[in-house]
Amino acid sequence: MSYFSVGKRTAWGYKKNTRMQVINSRIVTTFAPLCGISQIVYLYINYSELTFDILGIIFSILPVTFLANVNIYSAKMKSYERISENFLQKVHLYNIYAETKSEFIKKKLINLERISRWSSFILIFIFFSNSFAWIIVTAVNNYNNKELVLNHTVRLQTSLFMWMPFDYGYNYQNWFIIHLINCYTVLSGVSSMMIFQCINYMFVFNIIGHIQILKHLLMTISDDLSDEEVHTKLGKIVEYSNFIIGVFKDVQHAFGYNVAANYLQNLFGNSVFMYQLMYGGKESMMLYVGMILAYTGGPIILSFVLEEIKRQTDNLPHIAYSMPWEKMSVSNQKIVILILQRTQILMEFKALGCMKAGVGPMISILKTTFSYYLMLESSIAKND
Repeated sequence: MSYFSVGKRTAWGYKKNTRMQVINSRIVTTFAPLCGISQIVYLYINYSELTFDILGIIFSILPVTFLANVNIYSAKMKSYERISENFLQKVHLYNIYAETKSEFIKKKLINLERISRWSSFILIFIFFSNSFAWIIVTAVNNYNNKELVLNHTVRLQTSLFMWMPFDYGYNYQNWFIIHLINCYTVLSGVSSMMIFQCINYMFVFNIIGHIQILKHLLMTISDDLSDEEVHTKLGKIVEYSNFIIGVFKDVQHAFGYNVAANYLQNLFGNSVFMYQLMYGGKESMMLYVGMILAYTGGPIILSFVLEEIKRQTDNLPHIAYSMPWEKMSVSNQKIVILILQRTQILMEFKALGCMKAGVGPMISILKTTFSYYLMLESSIAKND
């Protein structure tokens, strides 16, 4: 996390960053925006000379570069630093289990850890597989096309086409230099996105766990309890609901840019991936299948998880109203009214305060992406 500038070790309870971590973090932070600008400059200068496969690579990688920049600079926000400091001490479900030793919370905690780890393992595998594919497959393509490259018929492929003061389109020696730079750039960018997405998942899974525990606490209010016991439990429920709402708002602020950038990247990048899969060469198919798995599969999973937060809170008012409030004292009934007001707040994740996130918006984006693909296909067919 510290190496790739998406968090501070000290915020997570570890020792201070090593000198190497500080240096690499500064390189990543500085080089990330320059990488995006350099690609745009390269595209502007060489657009008329670029072939179909090179344009496909550039238009596929540019949105991903934008996403990596958003992740890196989102980690510098105060809201992200604040929830990072609170995660292990307050937000993680283990803190609730350590305080109560409840078997119900223990089961939720074990399930949470299992889901978090498996989702992270899958995400890491997909991201790294795709990044290594971009490094290896492009090099293999260049080897296979060496005669065409020497004849200046085909350009040398790499993962990032950045402007450089030397030509690496047809010169193998210069290409080797830029490809080595790109190996570091790709692995750093992918690691930044991968770690940031995994942290996003962890927070969302913990929020879902907290909502389930809140439901359980509401269901434990029964007629068998004394008025004083009910008063104590209701007070804890009010505090706990305020805590959950506060964490949810912090997560919205910290990860809102990430969710919005993921959706925008899917909106503009997926149509290019689809077109490359349909009309690109077989040697590049592995690249774009991996891109779809990593940069569409990840947001789809995230959309389902964010939708689960909303789904879990849908029946909270009903559960709160099901408490035996008729037999409570007037003071306790006033607390119940306060709980009902809290549970009426629908936890619907909104990126940047306005962009709804969930299954519905993701389906709309996929539909729009397919429309863009058809438009791209028809416009290219007309030009041919």
